[in-house]
Amino acid sequence: MSDIGNKTVTEYIRDYYKSATGAAPDRIEQREFGFGSFASRIAVRHTSFKNERELHSYLVDTAPLHVDYSAAYYKNPDAPMDRKEWLGSELRFDIDAGDIVKLPCRIEHGKEWACEKCLDAAKEEVIKLVENFLVPDFGFSERELEINFSGNRGYHVHIRKESVLSLNKSAREEISNYIFGQEPDYNSFFYTVKIDPRHEKQMGPGPGDGGWRGKVAKAFLDAASSKEDLTSLGIDKVTASWIFKNIVKVREQISQGNWDFVRIPNRESVFGNLLSRQVINQGNRIDKGVTNDPSHLMRLPNTIHGGTGLIAKKVPSLAALEIFDPMKGALAFKTGELRVRADSRYRLAINGREFGPYKNEELELPAYAATYLYLKGLADIISNK
Repeated sequence: MSDIGNKTVTEYIRDYYKSATGAAPDRIEQREFGFGSFASRIAVRHTSFKNERELHSYLVDTAPLHVDYSAAYYKNPDAPMDRKEWLGSELRFDIDAGDIVKLPCRIEHGKEWACEKCLDAAKEEVIKLVENFLVPDFGFSERELEINFSGNRGYHVHIRKESVLSLNKSAREEISNYIFGQEPDYNSFFYTVKIDPRHEKQMGPGPGDGGWRGKVAKAFLDAASSKEDLTSLGIDKVTASWIFKNIVKVREQISQGNWDFVRIPNRESVFGNLLSRQVINQGNRIDKGVTNDPSHLMRLPNTIHGGTGLIAKKVPSLAALEIFDPMKGALAFKTGELRVRADSRYRLAINGREFGPYKNEELELPAYAATYLYLKGLADIISNK
């Protein structure tokens, strides 16, 4: 990164904050804030503001590269951790495309780049989180959730319902373990019933069961409508063909919990595959730490992400999320052009246009594309046009 590049991006960020509104979180006076620079992801923390006006003035004056705020509410948010006096914390989830395994596009561009397919996969995981877990299993309503594009490769989900604010770290770990499918095991789903001294019957979950039992049964019945889906679970072709041909009877029996009717030779392996299809694809410890840690700092919605130049934008509803395109709807720098020297093997699709790949080329690009590549370390800003 160059001095002229850093100065140019800083001024673009400053201009954005001059006219931007809606960045102040609820109970702002009880939140801790952290700010990042080109040198450090979080260079300053243990900062607080009394109101939105103070925060806005700070953003305009300093034009920070990153802006984070605490999940927690504190009596003394600007004090050291041992003197903050915790009052409660919202519950947060972080869905990042970089943590979603087995994306075919990963072969083309690796983990550090996010293409349209990556962003769509992250969106699907958010919808799965809300529709498969937060609403049916935990009883939250959609209006109690806040969904935000992270500004980079994924989404954040915030819950501020009074009942979650007092949850300690252990309780939050139980929630994340449940969602990531770490609790269920084969024996907790299936059991045998003796019909007579010589016969046993295999019983298991039905689609009407609550929690993971119902999820696994529904996932199997969904797969049963396609021979290809059945074989992808590890079921041999002969058994898959039999299930597919007898789908009406299979649905009837599984709905009654009668898994003995479906004689799958490697049932335990198939169960594991069913489970993995349902879990949220972000199981590494860093992402779970977002949910588990009541004091975690996360990007403030409606601020600039310093790794892309995009806005960490609020998405008003699940319906809006389904049609939301962050590479169009989260642009911060919509006007102006910058002269850059770009050296990138990636194709950047942004604002309905495509840029690159480039091989050490000098050219003029729209500010949104130039800053994105610059902040990714794939271009150097030479001058303003």
